[in-house]
Amino acid sequence: MSSELSRRSVFRAIGLGATAVAVPSLISACGDGSGGGGVGNAGTEQAAWPTYTAAKVPAPDLPGDGNDVQNGYTKYPSQVGTATNGKPGDGSVVKAVVITYGTPPGPKETNKFLQAVNEALGIDLQLTVVPDADYQAKMATLMAGDDLPDIMNIGGGYILPREADFVASKCADLSEYLSGDAVKAYPNLANIPTRAWKDMGRVKGRIMGVPVERPAPGNIFFANREMWKGVGVDDKAFSAGGWTSTDLLTAAKALTKDKKYALGASKSGNFGLGVHAPAWGAPNLWKNDGGTFSSYFTTPEFKQAVAFMRDLFAAGVYYPDALTVSQVDAKTHFAGQITGSLTDGFGAYSQMVTSAKGAYTVAPALPYAGGSAGGKIFAARSVFGYTVLKKAAPERIKLLLRVLDFLAAPFGTKEYELVHYGVEGTHFTRDAAGNPVQTDLWKGGENKTNLPITYLCDAPQVLFYPGVSPEAIALMHSFEQKTAPNLVRNPAYGLVSDTASKSEAAIRKTITDVLNSVVMGRASLDDWDAAVKRYKADGGDKIGEEYGKEYAASK
Repeated sequence: MSSELSRRSVFRAIGLGATAVAVPSLISACGDGSGGGGVGNAGTEQAAWPTYTAAKVPAPDLPGDGNDVQNGYTKYPSQVGTATNGKPGDGSVVKAVVITYGTPPGPKETNKFLQAVNEALGIDLQLTVVPDADYQAKMATLMAGDDLPDIMNIGGGYILPREADFVASKCADLSEYLSGDAVKAYPNLANIPTRAWKDMGRVKGRIMGVPVERPAPGNIFFANREMWKGVGVDDKAFSAGGWTSTDLLTAAKALTKDKKYALGASKSGNFGLGVHAPAWGAPNLWKNDGGTFSSYFTTPEFKQAVAFMRDLFAAGVYYPDALTVSQVDAKTHFAGQITGSLTDGFGAYSQMVTSAKGAYTVAPALPYAGGSAGGKIFAARSVFGYTVLKKAAPERIKLLLRVLDFLAAPFGTKEYELVHYGVEGTHFTRDAAGNPVQTDLWKGGENKTNLPITYLCDAPQVLFYPGVSPEAIALMHSFEQKTAPNLVRNPAYGLVSDTASKSEAAIRKTITDVLNSVVMGRASLDDWDAAVKRYKADGGDKIGEEYGKEYAASK
Protein backbone atom coordinates (compact mmCIF):
# COMPACT_ATOMS: atom_id res chain seq x y z
CA MET A 1 0.00 0.00 0.00
CA SER A 2 0.98 3.61 -0.46
CA SER A 3 2.28 5.90 2.24
CA GLU A 4 0.65 8.89 0.55
CA LEU A 5 -3.13 9.19 0.37
CA SER A 6 -5.02 12.04 -1.28
CA ARG A 7 -7.64 12.43 1.37
CA ARG A 8 -8.11 14.34 4.59
CA SER A 9 -5.78 12.95 7.23
CA VAL A 10 -7.79 12.06 10.30
CA PHE A 11 -7.91 9.27 12.81
CA ARG A 12 -10.56 8.14 15.18
CA ALA A 13 -10.46 5.98 18.27
CA ILE A 14 -13.60 3.89 18.04
CA GLY A 15 -15.65 4.26 21.17
CA LEU A 16 -13.23 6.89 22.52
CA GLY A 17 -13.82 9.83 20.21
CA ALA A 18 -11.28 11.82 18.24
CA THR A 19 -7.83 12.40 19.65
CA ALA A 20 -5.49 15.31 19.05
CA VAL A 21 -1.85 14.59 18.28
CA ALA A 22 1.13 16.70 19.28
CA VAL A 23 4.00 15.75 16.99
CA PRO A 24 7.51 15.76 18.47
CA SER A 25 10.72 15.38 16.52
CA LEU A 26 10.72 11.90 15.04
CA ILE A 27 14.41 11.41 15.73
CA SER A 28 13.97 12.03 19.45
CA ALA A 29 10.52 10.52 19.75
CA CYS A 30 11.60 7.55 21.80
CA GLY A 31 14.01 9.29 24.10
CA ASP A 32 16.90 7.10 25.10
CA GLY A 33 15.13 3.87 24.22
CA SER A 34 16.35 1.00 26.31
CA GLY A 35 18.39 3.29 28.49
CA GLY A 36 21.78 1.77 27.79
CA GLY A 37 23.34 -1.01 25.81
CA GLY A 38 22.28 -2.04 22.34
CA VAL A 39 19.20 -3.74 20.99
CA GLY A 40 21.09 -6.28 18.88
CA ASN A 41 21.33 -10.01 19.31
CA ALA A 42 25.10 -10.45 19.17
CA GLY A 43 26.36 -11.84 22.47
CA THR A 44 22.89 -12.72 23.77
CA GLU A 45 21.21 -16.03 24.49
CA GLN A 46 18.67 -16.20 21.68
CA ALA A 47 15.19 -17.58 22.22
CA ALA A 48 14.26 -20.47 19.93
CA TRP A 49 11.86 -19.70 17.12
CA PRO A 50 8.30 -20.94 17.66
CA THR A 51 7.84 -24.57 16.62
CA TYR A 52 5.99 -24.55 13.31
CA THR A 53 2.88 -26.71 13.28
CA ALA A 54 0.87 -26.58 10.06
CA ALA A 55 -2.88 -26.17 10.39
CA LYS A 56 -5.30 -28.37 8.49
CA VAL A 57 -6.62 -26.40 5.54
CA PRO A 58 -8.89 -27.27 2.60
CA ALA A 59 -7.13 -28.93 -0.33
CA PRO A 60 -6.13 -26.17 -2.76
CA ASP A 61 -7.13 -26.16 -6.42
CA LEU A 62 -3.68 -24.75 -7.23
CA PRO A 63 -1.17 -26.19 -4.75
CA GLY A 64 1.68 -24.07 -3.47
CA ASP A 65 5.17 -25.20 -2.58
CA GLY A 66 4.99 -24.43 1.14
CA ASN A 67 7.34 -21.49 0.76
CA ASP A 68 7.41 -19.09 -2.20
CA VAL A 69 4.25 -20.20 -4.04
CA GLN A 70 0.93 -19.87 -2.27
CA ASN A 71 -1.99 -22.24 -2.24
CA GLY A 72 -4.58 -21.04 -4.74
CA TYR A 73 -8.34 -21.53 -4.49
CA THR A 74 -10.51 -20.91 -7.52
CA LYS A 75 -13.64 -21.46 -5.43
CA TYR A 76 -14.55 -21.16 -1.78
CA PRO A 77 -14.37 -24.36 0.32
CA SER A 78 -17.66 -26.22 0.59
CA GLN A 79 -16.91 -27.21 4.19
CA VAL A 80 -15.85 -24.53 6.68
CA GLY A 81 -14.57 -25.63 10.09
CA THR A 82 -13.51 -23.89 13.30
CA ALA A 83 -10.04 -23.10 14.60
CA THR A 84 -10.59 -21.97 18.19
CA ASN A 85 -12.35 -23.19 21.32
CA GLY A 86 -14.80 -20.59 22.57
CA LYS A 87 -14.25 -16.89 23.06
CA PRO A 88 -10.67 -15.89 23.85
CA GLY A 89 -11.60 -12.84 25.94
CA ASP A 90 -13.07 -12.18 29.38
CA GLY A 91 -15.29 -9.22 28.53
CA SER A 92 -12.62 -6.64 29.35
CA VAL A 93 -11.64 -3.57 27.35
CA VAL A 94 -8.74 -4.16 24.95
CA LYS A 95 -7.17 -1.07 23.39
CA ALA A 96 -5.25 -1.38 20.14
CA VAL A 97 -3.66 0.87 17.53
CA VAL A 98 -3.21 0.00 13.86
CA ILE A 99 -2.62 1.64 10.48
CA THR A 100 -5.39 1.94 7.88
CA TYR A 101 -5.36 2.63 4.15
CA GLY A 102 -9.03 3.44 4.05
CA THR A 103 -11.40 5.82 5.76
CA PRO A 104 -11.55 5.35 9.54
CA PRO A 105 -14.76 3.45 10.39
CA GLY A 106 -17.86 4.58 12.19
CA PRO A 107 -18.31 4.08 15.95
CA LYS A 108 -19.03 0.67 17.39
CA GLU A 109 -22.61 1.67 18.22
CA THR A 110 -23.42 1.56 14.48
CA ASN A 111 -20.68 -0.66 13.08
CA LYS A 112 -22.09 -4.16 12.75
CA PHE A 113 -18.72 -5.57 11.70
CA LEU A 114 -17.00 -4.34 14.86
CA GLN A 115 -19.93 -5.51 16.97
CA ALA A 116 -19.65 -9.03 15.52
CA VAL A 117 -15.87 -9.13 16.03
CA ASN A 118 -16.24 -7.99 19.64
CA GLU A 119 -18.86 -10.65 20.27
CA ALA A 120 -16.71 -13.40 18.79
CA LEU A 121 -13.58 -12.27 20.65
CA GLY A 122 -15.35 -11.75 23.95
CA ILE A 123 -13.80 -8.32 24.49
CA ASP A 124 -14.61 -4.64 24.12
CA LEU A 125 -12.11 -3.77 21.38
CA GLN A 126 -11.34 -0.07 21.30
CA LEU A 127 -9.33 0.30 18.12
CA THR A 128 -7.47 3.47 17.20
CA VAL A 129 -7.13 3.41 13.42
CA VAL A 130 -4.51 5.76 11.98
CA PRO A 131 -4.52 6.78 8.30
CA ASP A 132 -1.17 5.92 6.78
CA ALA A 133 -0.36 9.57 6.07
CA ASP A 134 -0.49 10.18 9.85
CA TYR A 135 1.10 6.92 10.93
CA GLN A 136 4.67 8.03 11.62
CA ALA A 137 3.59 11.10 13.57
CA LYS A 138 1.04 9.19 15.62
CA MET A 139 3.46 6.38 16.40
CA ALA A 140 6.17 8.86 17.37
CA THR A 141 3.80 10.39 19.91
CA LEU A 142 2.67 7.02 21.21
CA MET A 143 6.21 5.65 21.52
CA ALA A 144 7.35 8.72 23.43
CA GLY A 145 4.67 8.35 26.10
CA ASP A 146 3.82 5.84 28.77
CA ASP A 147 0.05 5.50 28.19
CA LEU A 148 0.25 2.59 25.78
CA PRO A 149 -2.61 0.54 24.33
CA ASP A 150 -2.66 -3.21 24.95
CA ILE A 151 -1.89 -4.14 21.32
CA MET A 152 0.21 -2.18 18.81
CA ASN A 153 1.01 -3.08 15.21
CA ILE A 154 4.32 -1.77 13.87
CA GLY A 155 4.89 -1.88 10.13
CA GLY A 156 3.05 -0.87 7.00
CA GLY A 157 6.35 -0.39 5.20
CA TYR A 158 7.54 2.39 7.51
CA ILE A 159 10.84 2.63 9.35
CA LEU A 160 10.20 4.18 12.76
CA PRO A 161 13.16 5.90 14.43
CA ARG A 162 14.37 4.02 17.52
CA GLU A 163 11.78 1.36 16.88
CA ALA A 164 13.81 -1.48 18.37
CA ASP A 165 14.66 0.63 21.43
CA PHE A 166 10.97 1.21 22.05
CA VAL A 167 10.12 -2.47 21.67
CA ALA A 168 12.94 -3.53 24.00
CA SER A 169 12.12 -1.04 26.74
CA LYS A 170 8.34 -0.72 26.74
CA CYS A 171 6.84 -3.89 25.27
CA ALA A 172 6.25 -7.36 26.70
CA ASP A 173 8.82 -10.09 26.18
CA LEU A 174 6.80 -12.91 24.59
CA SER A 175 9.56 -15.52 24.54
CA GLU A 176 8.22 -17.67 27.39
CA TYR A 177 4.80 -17.81 25.71
CA LEU A 178 5.88 -18.39 22.10
CA SER A 179 9.41 -19.78 21.94
CA GLY A 180 9.80 -23.41 20.90
CA ASP A 181 6.88 -25.67 21.82
CA ALA A 182 5.29 -23.01 24.06
CA VAL A 183 3.57 -21.61 20.96
CA LYS A 184 1.47 -24.77 20.73
CA ALA A 185 -0.87 -23.22 23.30
CA TYR A 186 -1.80 -20.88 20.42
CA PRO A 187 -2.18 -23.26 17.45
CA ASN A 188 -3.01 -20.60 14.89
CA LEU A 189 0.12 -18.64 15.82
CA ALA A 190 2.05 -21.90 15.51
CA ASN A 191 0.77 -22.08 11.92
CA ILE A 192 2.64 -18.88 11.03
CA PRO A 193 5.64 -20.03 8.95
CA THR A 194 9.11 -19.77 10.44
CA ARG A 195 10.30 -17.45 7.66
CA ALA A 196 7.88 -14.79 8.98
CA TRP A 197 9.25 -15.04 12.53
CA LYS A 198 12.82 -14.85 11.20
CA ASP A 199 12.09 -11.84 9.00
CA MET A 200 10.47 -10.12 11.98
CA GLY A 201 13.61 -10.90 13.96
CA ARG A 202 14.52 -10.89 17.64
CA VAL A 203 15.44 -7.93 19.83
CA LYS A 204 18.19 -8.54 22.40
CA GLY A 205 17.76 -12.23 21.65
CA ARG A 206 14.10 -12.20 22.63
CA ILE A 207 10.83 -12.74 20.74
CA MET A 208 9.05 -9.44 21.24
CA GLY A 209 6.18 -9.62 18.76
CA VAL A 210 3.95 -11.68 16.49
CA PRO A 211 4.50 -11.32 12.72
CA VAL A 212 1.69 -10.53 10.28
CA GLU A 213 2.67 -12.91 7.46
CA ARG A 214 2.87 -11.92 3.80
CA PRO A 215 3.73 -13.90 0.61
CA ALA A 216 7.10 -14.01 -1.11
CA PRO A 217 6.87 -11.61 -4.10
CA GLY A 218 7.91 -8.03 -3.45
CA ASN A 219 7.13 -5.12 -5.75
CA ILE A 220 5.49 -6.21 -8.99
CA PHE A 221 5.16 -4.53 -12.37
CA PHE A 222 1.37 -4.71 -12.81
CA ALA A 223 0.36 -4.11 -16.41
CA ASN A 224 -2.72 -3.64 -18.56
CA ARG A 225 -2.05 -6.70 -20.67
CA GLU A 226 -4.09 -5.59 -23.66
CA MET A 227 -2.25 -2.25 -23.88
CA TRP A 228 1.17 -3.92 -23.79
CA LYS A 229 0.08 -6.68 -26.16
CA GLY A 230 -0.70 -3.95 -28.65
CA VAL A 231 2.96 -2.93 -28.73
CA GLY A 232 4.32 -6.43 -29.21
CA VAL A 233 5.64 -7.68 -25.88
CA ASP A 234 2.83 -9.97 -24.72
CA ASP A 235 4.59 -13.35 -24.66
CA LYS A 236 7.91 -12.01 -23.40
CA ALA A 237 6.37 -9.90 -20.67
CA PHE A 238 3.63 -12.18 -19.39
CA SER A 239 4.07 -15.77 -20.55
CA ALA A 240 7.45 -16.98 -21.72
CA GLY A 241 9.65 -14.30 -20.22
CA GLY A 242 12.94 -13.18 -21.69
CA TRP A 243 12.22 -9.54 -22.37
CA THR A 244 14.98 -6.97 -21.93
CA SER A 245 15.38 -3.34 -20.91
CA THR A 246 15.49 -2.46 -24.61
CA ASP A 247 12.17 -4.26 -25.15
CA LEU A 248 10.65 -2.34 -22.25
CA LEU A 249 11.88 1.07 -23.39
CA THR A 250 10.82 0.48 -27.01
CA ALA A 251 7.36 -0.75 -26.01
CA ALA A 252 6.90 2.06 -23.49
CA LYS A 253 7.66 4.68 -26.13
CA ALA A 254 5.16 3.12 -28.53
CA LEU A 255 2.48 2.92 -25.86
CA THR A 256 2.86 6.53 -24.68
CA LYS A 257 0.64 8.75 -26.82
CA ASP A 258 -2.66 10.64 -26.82
CA LYS A 259 -2.29 11.54 -23.12
CA LYS A 260 -1.76 7.91 -22.16
CA TYR A 261 1.46 6.85 -20.47
CA ALA A 262 3.21 3.51 -20.30
CA LEU A 263 4.39 3.84 -16.70
CA GLY A 264 2.28 4.92 -13.76
CA ALA A 265 4.22 6.59 -10.98
CA SER A 266 3.76 8.05 -7.52
CA LYS A 267 5.75 9.87 -4.87
CA SER A 268 6.12 6.78 -2.70
CA GLY A 269 6.97 4.52 -5.66
CA ASN A 270 10.26 6.23 -6.60
CA PHE A 271 9.72 5.61 -10.32
CA GLY A 272 9.22 1.88 -9.84
CA LEU A 273 12.60 1.41 -8.16
CA GLY A 274 11.48 -1.85 -6.52
CA VAL A 275 11.09 -3.42 -9.98
CA HIS A 276 13.99 -1.79 -11.83
CA ALA A 277 16.72 -2.42 -9.23
CA PRO A 278 16.44 -6.24 -9.30
CA ALA A 279 15.96 -6.22 -13.07
CA TRP A 280 19.51 -4.87 -13.28
CA GLY A 281 20.86 -7.36 -10.75
CA ALA A 282 21.03 -5.13 -7.67
CA PRO A 283 20.86 -6.85 -4.26
CA ASN A 284 17.70 -6.53 -2.17
CA LEU A 285 18.52 -3.49 0.03
CA TRP A 286 21.63 -5.18 1.43
CA LYS A 287 24.34 -7.42 0.01
CA ASN A 288 25.97 -10.11 2.13
CA ASP A 289 29.42 -10.99 0.82
CA GLY A 290 30.85 -13.61 3.18
CA GLY A 291 29.47 -11.83 6.23
CA THR A 292 30.31 -8.33 5.00
CA PHE A 293 27.17 -6.25 4.44
CA SER A 294 26.89 -3.33 2.03
CA SER A 295 23.89 -1.29 0.92
CA TYR A 296 22.45 -1.78 -2.54
CA PHE A 297 22.92 1.97 -3.07
CA THR A 298 26.67 1.32 -3.29
CA THR A 299 26.56 -1.30 -6.05
CA PRO A 300 27.19 -0.71 -9.78
CA GLU A 301 24.02 -2.66 -10.61
CA PHE A 302 21.92 -0.18 -8.64
CA LYS A 303 23.57 2.73 -10.46
CA GLN A 304 22.71 1.05 -13.78
CA ALA A 305 19.07 0.85 -12.68
CA VAL A 306 19.08 4.55 -11.83
CA ALA A 307 20.55 5.36 -15.22
CA PHE A 308 17.85 3.31 -16.95
CA MET A 309 15.07 5.03 -15.00
CA ARG A 310 16.62 8.34 -16.09
CA ASP A 311 16.38 7.14 -19.72
CA LEU A 312 12.73 6.19 -19.22
CA PHE A 313 11.96 9.59 -17.75
CA ALA A 314 13.78 11.38 -20.57
CA ALA A 315 11.67 9.42 -23.04
CA GLY A 316 8.51 10.84 -21.45
CA VAL A 317 6.95 7.46 -20.68
CA TYR A 318 6.21 8.11 -16.98
CA TYR A 319 2.98 9.78 -15.91
CA PRO A 320 3.70 13.48 -15.39
CA ASP A 321 4.15 14.89 -11.89
CA ALA A 322 5.52 11.56 -10.72
CA LEU A 323 6.78 12.97 -7.43
CA THR A 324 3.52 14.60 -6.37
CA VAL A 325 1.01 11.89 -7.28
CA SER A 326 -0.19 9.67 -4.43
CA GLN A 327 -0.22 5.89 -4.84
CA VAL A 328 -4.00 5.96 -4.47
CA ASP A 329 -4.29 8.43 -7.37
CA ALA A 330 -1.78 6.39 -9.37
CA LYS A 331 -4.08 3.37 -8.96
CA THR A 332 -6.96 5.49 -10.23
CA HIS A 333 -4.95 6.40 -13.33
CA PHE A 334 -4.21 2.73 -13.93
CA ALA A 335 -7.86 1.72 -13.42
CA GLY A 336 -8.92 4.42 -15.90
CA GLN A 337 -6.34 3.22 -18.47
CA ILE A 338 -4.55 6.56 -18.41
CA THR A 339 -1.43 4.59 -17.53
CA GLY A 340 -0.53 1.14 -18.77
CA SER A 341 1.29 -0.13 -15.71
CA LEU A 342 2.02 0.52 -12.06
CA THR A 343 4.57 -0.82 -9.61
CA ASP A 344 2.96 -1.90 -6.35
CA GLY A 345 3.08 -4.59 -3.70
CA PHE A 346 1.51 -8.00 -4.00
CA GLY A 347 -1.45 -7.01 -1.84
CA ALA A 348 -2.68 -4.49 -4.43
CA TYR A 349 -3.54 -7.21 -6.96
CA SER A 350 -7.08 -8.05 -5.93
CA GLN A 351 -8.04 -4.38 -5.68
CA MET A 352 -6.59 -3.71 -9.13
CA VAL A 353 -8.50 -6.63 -10.65
CA THR A 354 -11.73 -5.46 -9.06
CA SER A 355 -11.17 -1.87 -10.20
CA ALA A 356 -10.62 -3.02 -13.79
CA LYS A 357 -14.24 -4.25 -13.87
CA GLY A 358 -13.42 -6.70 -16.65
CA ALA A 359 -12.40 -3.97 -19.11
CA TYR A 360 -8.84 -5.29 -19.32
CA THR A 361 -6.56 -7.92 -17.81
CA VAL A 362 -4.40 -6.94 -14.85
CA ALA A 363 -1.25 -8.98 -15.47
CA PRO A 364 1.82 -9.25 -13.24
CA ALA A 365 4.70 -8.86 -15.68
CA LEU A 366 7.66 -11.18 -15.49
CA PRO A 367 10.92 -9.38 -14.65
CA TYR A 368 12.83 -7.95 -17.59
CA ALA A 369 16.61 -8.33 -17.84
CA GLY A 370 18.75 -5.25 -17.55
CA GLY A 371 22.37 -6.16 -16.95
CA SER A 372 23.86 -9.62 -17.35
CA ALA A 373 22.87 -10.55 -13.78
CA GLY A 374 19.40 -9.04 -14.05
CA GLY A 375 15.95 -10.43 -14.66
CA LYS A 376 15.31 -10.83 -10.94
CA ILE A 377 12.54 -9.84 -8.54
CA PHE A 378 12.92 -8.72 -4.96
CA ALA A 379 11.41 -10.99 -2.34
CA ALA A 380 9.25 -9.13 0.11
CA ARG A 381 9.92 -9.17 3.79
CA SER A 382 7.73 -12.04 4.91
CA VAL A 383 5.72 -9.73 7.15
CA PHE A 384 3.45 -6.73 6.65
CA GLY A 385 4.57 -5.77 10.13
CA TYR A 386 4.52 -7.23 13.60
CA THR A 387 2.37 -6.80 16.67
CA VAL A 388 3.68 -6.03 20.13
CA LEU A 389 1.92 -6.02 23.49
CA LYS A 390 2.09 -3.64 26.41
CA LYS A 391 3.82 -5.08 29.45
CA ALA A 392 1.23 -6.74 31.69
CA ALA A 393 0.65 -9.61 34.11
CA PRO A 394 1.02 -13.11 32.61
CA GLU A 395 -2.72 -13.82 32.55
CA ARG A 396 -3.35 -10.60 30.64
CA ILE A 397 -0.61 -11.43 28.12
CA LYS A 398 -2.15 -14.87 27.59
CA LEU A 399 -5.57 -13.30 26.95
CA LEU A 400 -4.12 -10.91 24.37
CA LEU A 401 -2.28 -13.76 22.67
CA ARG A 402 -5.55 -15.73 22.49
CA VAL A 403 -7.10 -12.71 20.74
CA LEU A 404 -4.25 -12.68 18.20
CA ASP A 405 -4.58 -16.45 17.83
CA PHE A 406 -8.26 -16.01 16.86
CA LEU A 407 -7.34 -13.38 14.26
CA ALA A 408 -4.73 -15.78 12.81
CA ALA A 409 -7.25 -18.58 12.19
CA PRO A 410 -6.50 -20.12 8.76
CA PHE A 411 -8.45 -19.90 5.52
CA GLY A 412 -11.39 -22.30 5.47
CA THR A 413 -12.57 -21.60 9.04
CA LYS A 414 -15.49 -19.69 10.50
CA GLU A 415 -13.09 -17.37 12.32
CA TYR A 416 -11.28 -16.47 9.10
CA GLU A 417 -14.61 -15.95 7.38
CA LEU A 418 -15.76 -13.45 10.00
CA VAL A 419 -12.50 -11.51 10.09
CA HIS A 420 -12.11 -11.33 6.30
CA TYR A 421 -15.69 -11.17 4.99
CA GLY A 422 -17.87 -10.10 7.92
CA VAL A 423 -21.27 -11.46 8.87
CA GLU A 424 -23.17 -13.61 6.40
CA GLY A 425 -26.38 -11.91 5.35
CA THR A 426 -25.07 -8.53 6.46
CA HIS A 427 -21.66 -8.13 4.86
CA PHE A 428 -21.73 -10.98 2.37
CA THR A 429 -24.07 -13.44 0.73
CA ARG A 430 -23.15 -16.51 -1.31
CA ASP A 431 -23.38 -17.13 -5.01
CA ALA A 432 -24.55 -20.40 -6.55
CA ALA A 433 -21.08 -21.92 -6.07
CA GLY A 434 -20.91 -20.88 -2.40
CA ASN A 435 -18.41 -18.06 -2.91
CA PRO A 436 -18.79 -15.00 -0.67
CA VAL A 437 -20.33 -12.02 -2.47
CA GLN A 438 -19.80 -8.67 -0.75
CA THR A 439 -22.86 -6.61 0.03
CA ASP A 440 -23.29 -2.88 -0.46
CA LEU A 441 -22.67 -2.36 3.27
CA TRP A 442 -19.22 -3.98 2.98
CA LYS A 443 -18.41 -2.17 -0.27
CA GLY A 444 -19.66 1.09 1.22
CA GLY A 445 -17.09 1.13 4.00
CA GLU A 446 -17.94 -1.35 6.73
CA ASN A 447 -15.08 -3.69 5.90
CA LYS A 448 -11.64 -4.90 6.93
CA THR A 449 -9.89 -2.09 5.06
CA ASN A 450 -11.52 0.59 7.15
CA LEU A 451 -11.58 -1.63 10.26
CA PRO A 452 -8.13 -3.20 9.73
CA ILE A 453 -8.16 -5.92 12.37
CA THR A 454 -6.17 -8.20 10.05
CA TYR A 455 -3.21 -5.87 10.50
CA LEU A 456 -3.15 -6.81 14.19
CA CYS A 457 -2.73 -10.47 13.26
CA ASP A 458 -3.64 -12.59 10.27
CA ALA A 459 -3.56 -16.07 8.82
CA PRO A 460 -0.90 -17.11 6.33
CA GLN A 461 -2.04 -15.67 3.01
CA VAL A 462 -3.70 -17.71 0.26
CA LEU A 463 -4.71 -16.88 -3.30
CA PHE A 464 -8.45 -16.40 -3.02
CA TYR A 465 -10.39 -13.16 -3.33
CA PRO A 466 -14.18 -12.75 -3.36
CA GLY A 467 -15.30 -11.32 -6.67
CA VAL A 468 -12.03 -12.14 -8.42
CA SER A 469 -12.23 -14.62 -11.27
CA PRO A 470 -10.55 -18.03 -11.18
CA GLU A 471 -8.54 -16.90 -14.21
CA ALA A 472 -7.04 -13.99 -12.27
CA ILE A 473 -6.12 -16.27 -9.37
CA ALA A 474 -4.52 -18.76 -11.77
CA LEU A 475 -2.58 -15.93 -13.44
CA MET A 476 -1.01 -14.85 -10.14
CA HIS A 477 -0.31 -18.45 -9.14
CA SER A 478 1.53 -18.96 -12.44
CA PHE A 479 3.48 -15.74 -11.86
CA GLU A 480 4.61 -16.98 -8.43
CA GLN A 481 5.72 -20.29 -9.90
CA LYS A 482 7.74 -18.62 -12.66
CA THR A 483 9.40 -16.00 -10.48
CA ALA A 484 10.16 -18.14 -7.41
CA PRO A 485 13.59 -19.24 -8.76
CA ASN A 486 14.56 -15.59 -9.35
CA LEU A 487 13.58 -14.14 -5.98
CA VAL A 488 16.34 -12.06 -4.38
CA ARG A 489 16.11 -12.00 -0.59
CA ASN A 490 17.31 -9.29 1.76
CA PRO A 491 19.93 -10.88 4.02
CA ALA A 492 19.41 -8.18 6.65
CA TYR A 493 15.76 -9.01 7.38
CA GLY A 494 15.50 -10.03 11.00
CA LEU A 495 18.85 -8.51 11.92
CA VAL A 496 19.08 -5.52 14.27
CA SER A 497 21.34 -2.49 13.98
CA ASP A 498 21.48 0.24 16.63
CA THR A 499 22.57 2.77 14.01
CA ALA A 500 19.74 1.77 11.66
CA SER A 501 17.24 2.10 14.49
CA LYS A 502 18.42 5.62 15.22
CA SER A 503 19.26 7.13 11.83
CA GLU A 504 18.43 4.95 8.82
CA ALA A 505 15.14 6.71 8.08
CA ALA A 506 16.89 10.07 7.76
CA ILE A 507 19.89 9.00 5.69
CA ARG A 508 17.74 6.92 3.33
CA LYS A 509 15.54 9.93 2.66
CA THR A 510 18.57 12.06 1.83
CA ILE A 511 19.95 9.65 -0.76
CA THR A 512 16.50 8.88 -2.18
CA ASP A 513 15.97 12.60 -2.81
CA VAL A 514 19.16 12.62 -4.90
CA LEU A 515 18.03 9.47 -6.72
CA ASN A 516 14.79 11.17 -7.74
CA SER A 517 16.70 14.23 -8.93
CA VAL A 518 18.98 12.09 -11.09
CA VAL A 519 16.04 10.26 -12.66
CA MET A 520 14.38 13.58 -13.52
CA GLY A 521 17.57 14.96 -15.05
CA ARG A 522 18.06 17.60 -12.38
CA ALA A 523 21.26 15.95 -11.10
CA SER A 524 23.96 13.87 -12.75
CA LEU A 525 25.32 10.40 -12.14
CA ASP A 526 28.37 12.13 -10.65
CA ASP A 527 26.00 13.65 -8.11
CA TRP A 528 24.76 10.14 -7.40
CA ASP A 529 28.31 8.97 -6.68
CA ALA A 530 28.74 11.85 -4.24
CA ALA A 531 25.44 10.99 -2.55
CA VAL A 532 26.56 7.39 -2.10
CA LYS A 533 29.77 8.55 -0.40
CA ARG A 534 27.73 10.77 1.91
CA TYR A 535 25.32 7.94 2.70
CA LYS A 536 28.20 5.63 3.62
CA ALA A 537 29.81 8.27 5.84
CA ASP A 538 26.53 9.29 7.50
CA GLY A 539 25.89 5.78 8.78
CA GLY A 540 25.48 3.39 5.86
CA ASP A 541 28.84 1.72 6.47
CA LYS A 542 28.21 1.56 10.22
CA ILE A 543 24.85 -0.13 9.68
CA GLY A 544 26.54 -2.68 7.42
CA GLU A 545 29.15 -3.42 10.09
CA GLU A 546 26.46 -3.98 12.71
CA TYR A 547 24.48 -6.25 10.41
CA GLY A 548 27.64 -8.27 9.85
CA LYS A 549 28.07 -8.80 13.59
CA GLU A 550 24.39 -9.73 13.93
CA TYR A 551 24.66 -12.18 11.06
CA ALA A 552 27.68 -13.86 12.63
CA ALA A 553 25.85 -14.16 15.95
CA SER A 554 22.74 -15.61 14.30
CA LYS A 555 24.80 -18.44 12.78
